[in-house]
Amino acid sequence: MDYIKNPIVTEEHLQKFASNDYYLEAWRKKRKWNWGAFWLNVIFLLYRKMYLAFFVYLAATVFFTIIFQNLNINRIGFELLFVLLLNVPLAFFIDDIYLRHAEKKIEKIIKANSDEKLQEYHIAKAGGTSFFIPFTVLFVVPICLTLLYVNLFR
Repeated sequence: MDYIKNPIVTEEHLQKFASNDYYLEAWRKKRKWNWGAFWLNVIFLLYRKMYLAFFVYLAATVFFTIIFQNLNINRIGFELLFVLLLNVPLAFFIDDIYLRHAEKKIEKIIKANSDEKLQEYHIAKAGGTSFFIPFTVLFVVPICLTLLYVNLFR
């Protein structure tokens, strides 16, 4: 388990957190590319409950959008640069970022709960996936903002 940096965290904890064996295998083999993160970037981050990484990605998106607009780069050039500057690094480093994210969450849970059953419950709850948050952010929020905009500027 040389991929685990935190001595408190075990492979069993990580398996419980990730809710599948895909990540254990990726971490063991030190896999360096994640197609889900490359193609689904924002959805992937929200689905995996990586909210801080989501906001960092969002801030980087806004930053690069402002820069590219000021440089008068055409749309195709913008999309290509966007993919190269944000999606490629995300896909390349996301498994390591997710591992460190999991280790930090698990350590906090272990320190807060001495009972092993409670630890397992909270680790599983803190990790895993969420369909609700990505759905809400990608569909419900834009619909609400559109309705608000239409009603305000009629």
